[in-house]
Amino acid sequence: MLTRHYWSSNHNCTSKLDLILGRRKETFCMRRIRVLAMAVILGLAGLSCEYNVENEDIVIGDCETVISYSNEIRPLIDTSCMPCHNGDGNTPFAPNLTTYTLVESIAALIKDVTQSGRMPKQGSLKTAQIEAIKCWVDNGALNN
Repeated sequence: MLTRHYWSSNHNCTSKLDLILGRRKETFCMRRIRVLAMAVILGLAGLSCEYNVENEDIVIGDCETVISYSNEIRPLIDTSCMPCHNGDGNTPFAPNLTTYTLVESIAALIKDVTQSGRMPKQGSLKTAQIEAIKCWVDNGALNN
């Protein structure tokens, strides 16, 4: 006959058969830890799949038209930037913007300073002009 409370001074309900088979009754605290561990594991597994999505339909830029350097960007630079960025050396720390090669080499910086409103120092650009610079740079700052 199997008796309860075998080898148990704290009455943890372990039977003789459970001891022979190597089983122990699960205590409330142990069960709680196991449930919590499973919840954490399942939660992490769910998070790892959250952003695993195909991005085929996502449009990176909102520039639908091709911006021409010679027709739109160069005239903008000539009007708004040349007073300081003409390469004469009179304005300290003003990069030379007289040629396409020089403009293209700092196209990302030009986009940044016009988007933030730091340039041009004298006057301001219209929203459409700022967007044109952004689109031109985002499309590769082509010499077109």
